[in-house]
Amino acid sequence: MCIILALLQMYRQIIVRAFFPLMLLATATWCACSQQPQVQPASFQVVSLGVTPDEVLPGQEATVTAQVINTGGMAGNFTAELTMNGEQVARRTITIQPEKIAKLTFNISQDKPGIYEVHLGSAGAALTVTAVEERDVELKYDNGVSQDALWAGNNNGFLISFSPPAKPFILKKVSICGGIYGVAWEGKTFELAVMDEFYTPLFSQVYAIAKFPVKGAFPYREPSWVDFDIPPLQLENDFLVYLFTGTGMHKGIQVGVDDSIINEHSDLASGRPPNLSPVSIDTYYNSSFWYSDHSKVNWMIRATGSARMPVE
Repeated sequence: MCIILALLQMYRQIIVRAFFPLMLLATATWCACSQQPQVQPASFQVVSLGVTPDEVLPGQEATVTAQVINTGGMAGNFTAELTMNGEQVARRTITIQPEKIAKLTFNISQDKPGIYEVHLGSAGAALTVTAVEERDVELKYDNGVSQDALWAGNNNGFLISFSPPAKPFILKKVSICGGIYGVAWEGKTFELAVMDEFYTPLFSQVYAIAKFPVKGAFPYREPSWVDFDIPPLQLENDFLVYLFTGTGMHKGIQVGVDDSIINEHSDLASGRPPNLSPVSIDTYYNSSFWYSDHSKVNWMIRATGSARMPVE
């Protein structure tokens, strides 16, 4: 009996020695786990909201740009609900990783004039829709006072670019301040063209040179305005007006030039559309004259059309 009790005591000591370290490890692991901070769920905040442009015409689109941050410790889905004057106009769901910023964009428009409050979450911005009216607009770069009248050259013409004030722009008329100067011009013709930015003709017509008034040779006489009716031409992008004169110095058409603003739109060109080549004003005219400076040369050529413009 004593032997049996001694054996049991020995086995108990062996078991305690074998499993006691494991018990301590399990206890320590449990304590460590119980002390780790809990991961916070996803939490979102709209940090910026902007509208570009912030003033548009009825029906014109504006872009809303928002930035949203996830301040939580887990990824999550953010549902963006964009409103205008309290009414939902767009809805989108995106996934944002923890501590990351996501960018969202929306295109919006309104047909009625007014000021619209745009909101996403707690962030807000404003969109102004301006009242418009259909009216004629004259595009020009001159002040109506010619400083001189210049020739373009035997195979050259006057080139000028315009940008529509609103889209669409319906071109109806081109006006040119010019005249016939010198001699030996009788029986000649000229070409007027409206082109896109790649010199592709949108309108082109040949006229008798007598469309312009005769100014003679000397003394110098001021050029006069001549109107050219254009069949209604709808334009959505920048366009060019080109007057190919085909006459040289003191032998035909010369066009008024104005230096009231820095020139960014007037040039000389060689050839007929669509095969045009630029001609440098700086080198074409004699350097002793003021108009050899390209920055001072604005052709007195205007374009008139109709567009939906803000009410004045």
